[in-house]
Amino acid sequence: MNQKTALLIGLLFTITIQVQAQSRKILFEEVKARPAATTGQWVIGNKNMIVDSNSQIASAAEIKTGSLAVTEYFEVGDKNYVTRMQPYPIQASEINDGPYVNWLDPQTAEIITMVNGKVTRQQIEKLTEPRVIKQLTPRVQSLMLDPAPPSPPKSEWEQPSRLMAISDLEGNYLNAVRFLENNKVIDEQGHWIWGEGHLVLVGDLVDRGQSVTELMWLIHRLEQEAIAAGGQVHYVLGNHEAMVMGGDLRYIHPKYLFTSTRIGVAYDQLHGPNTEIGRWWRSKNGVTRVGDLLFVHGGYSPKLDAAKIEIQQLNRLIREGLPPRKSVGATPATNPVGDMHGPFWYRGYFPKHAAAWDGLATPDQLKQILNRHNAKHVVIGHTVVDQVGPIDDSGFVLGIDVKWADSKKCEGLLQENGILYRVLINGQRQRLFPDNAK
Repeated sequence: MNQKTALLIGLLFTITIQVQAQSRKILFEEVKARPAATTGQWVIGNKNMIVDSNSQIASAAEIKTGSLAVTEYFEVGDKNYVTRMQPYPIQASEINDGPYVNWLDPQTAEIITMVNGKVTRQQIEKLTEPRVIKQLTPRVQSLMLDPAPPSPPKSEWEQPSRLMAISDLEGNYLNAVRFLENNKVIDEQGHWIWGEGHLVLVGDLVDRGQSVTELMWLIHRLEQEAIAAGGQVHYVLGNHEAMVMGGDLRYIHPKYLFTSTRIGVAYDQLHGPNTEIGRWWRSKNGVTRVGDLLFVHGGYSPKLDAAKIEIQQLNRLIREGLPPRKSVGATPATNPVGDMHGPFWYRGYFPKHAAAWDGLATPDQLKQILNRHNAKHVVIGHTVVDQVGPIDDSGFVLGIDVKWADSKKCEGLLQENGILYRVLINGQRQRLFPDNAK
């Protein structure tokens, strides 16, 4: 898919989500039949659709029987009128997704997969201990199912000998795998070789990209393998994980409209509290300190700091606040998931955003936050930076949100023997504070 097509699909998808409240609907499905001329009756998925002179059809000649199309339409009686249609440049038979695991009861799991556009369901019963399930999808060959729900992790950890941190992967599975492999976190088969090291993922692994599910299961497995090797994987939640849990699906890739329609379950419910990934998310932290680094997706705001909440209590409030809810008169301490000054949304470290967050956080405020949590730096995602490293001269805040859709821009933060480095997708590294002043 070229950049122009991707932008058109993204624009159409955003528009259609916004107009649903005006009785417009959106369908991402296979074209089963179409007239030789553009206007006339089409069959999209299992629906008859009418295309007339008022319909906006992009690249109609490219929309063939068997291909996929994003279709915006409205209903009048028993008729469906198309307002917009955009082709998607692959066929339904090329789409793989899943697995999605739904816990029907404490010992019974339903596994839903899509391979070559076809949905398969299987039930695994009498799960009384962890079991490996194989032969799932091309990129998720196996997974470990544990009937015991995941427990919340610790909020604070001792300094490891080495640590890698990345954020905002946004479903870019292939670039993430390449980065982790070249930086010796995983081997060529995608297995953990980081030993007792720690890997920190600072939120927003979901939305926008088309390989979210594969990425989730990779991290899910690496977490298990890391613990077995004496290491740790820390998945710190971001605002987009919270949005999906709350049914805010504005930024999901169109592929997931197709798969959720075929499966017959809304995308947010595929990540609901009774699903494996959903309950895994809901066990995670929103703020984590590892050694002298404080990890939070958006930022730790002065307003939140004023409440003097300890990290463990803050994470408990975050888990209780999922999915996000609007609350009149709330504060980042009472509604840390939904409040704009909470750890998921804060952008007051950046001059271009500071006005919307009551002004720029000062070095003194940052120093107070860090001192209270026994840290030297706050490490954040959420706001895109040109490269991994300090966002200003104080060096207190390290930004690591880069564009993972572009392999030339994929970077991470490495801490080894207490020294901080910017690391690239090819494994090269650059020391962040050569004078060791920070």
